[in-house]
Amino acid sequence: MPVKKRSLKPRRERGSVVMEMALTLPVLLMMVAGTIDIGLLFWEKEVLTNASREGARAGARATISGKPEQTTVEGVRSIVQAYLDNYNLRDDSGAPITLVNGTNFTYEWDFGHNPPILSVELKNIPVKMLMLPNIDRLFGGTFSNVVYLNAKTTMAPQWLSTYPPS
Repeated sequence: MPVKKRSLKPRRERGSVVMEMALTLPVLLMMVAGTIDIGLLFWEKEVLTNASREGARAGARATISGKPEQTTVEGVRSIVQAYLDNYNLRDDSGAPITLVNGTNFTYEWDFGHNPPILSVELKNIPVKMLMLPNIDRLFGGTFSNVVYLNAKTTMAPQWLSTYPPS
């Protein structure tokens, strides 16, 4: 006759493992979702910062003759827009981010400095968080799923001994 093996844990402790898992799994899921969402936000912020840096670099770059390569607002905006399109950055509705002069994109020179400085700024770019708001709603939370990011880069003109270039 086979001997029946008995569990080392008493019968009432067997269910405690399931109960502990039920209590800790939602917290673990929120931590994983938060880590993924924050990581994606940092990546999107880095793309925006690099896009503004590329625009400022294009605006500040000048040839050895002293003539700027990209002097128009539209020329710089198109470089920044191409950078964002290259990384397929999307807004909160899922559409590609479109830069509009004076609204979410500015390119301006400050001639109060010597040499003057230029700035390229991306402001209020909506980015949608993917996971954390959905998990937060399971617990009755009201976490917003849209975050607005900003990026600004300032530079001085390159290769210029005098300004403005002739």
